[in-house]
Amino acid sequence: MVSTGERSCLLFVIFLFSVCALVSCSRSEEEYKLKDIEFDLSPGKEPARIFTAEQIAEYDGSDPDKPIYMGIKGVVFDVTSGKDFYGKGASYNSLVGIDSTRAVAKMSLDPADLTHDITGLSSQELRALDSVFDGTYKAKYPIVGYMDYVLEQHREKFRNVVSDEL
Repeated sequence: MVSTGERSCLLFVIFLFSVCALVSCSRSEEEYKLKDIEFDLSPGKEPARIFTAEQIAEYDGSDPDKPIYMGIKGVVFDVTSGKDFYGKGASYNSLVGIDSTRAVAKMSLDPADLTHDITGLSSQELRALDSVFDGTYKAKYPIVGYMDYVLEQHREKFRNVVSDEL
């Protein structure tokens, strides 16, 4: 008998592979350029929080009193509502408390892929990353901030920033 949590996990995996299959069907042979991140830093909006690797690690699901955060493409999402997937001991817990961009792109839980480094990813993997980023994470989970490496890449866009480290 399959538990509700296992069934939910299985459905999520099927969804991710379906997205991957759709992306690969539309794949052209040209190089795919990863979509730029769209920032919502409008005046009057709460300041964007900037996370270092050490800071986001505090939100890895191990403390039940803290939310669960996951970085993808430098964007930090609050995935607490998906704690059945991301909470302590859950199937995708290894993806939280870090920026796991490469793992999401490759649909991998290999420890070597638990990084934001996208060097060497194929066009198909980059398309899958954008598809899951937009279709799953941006659509489902609130953005709570950005990783510090994004600040360095887009410093001119960050005028209203909160950070303990920077």
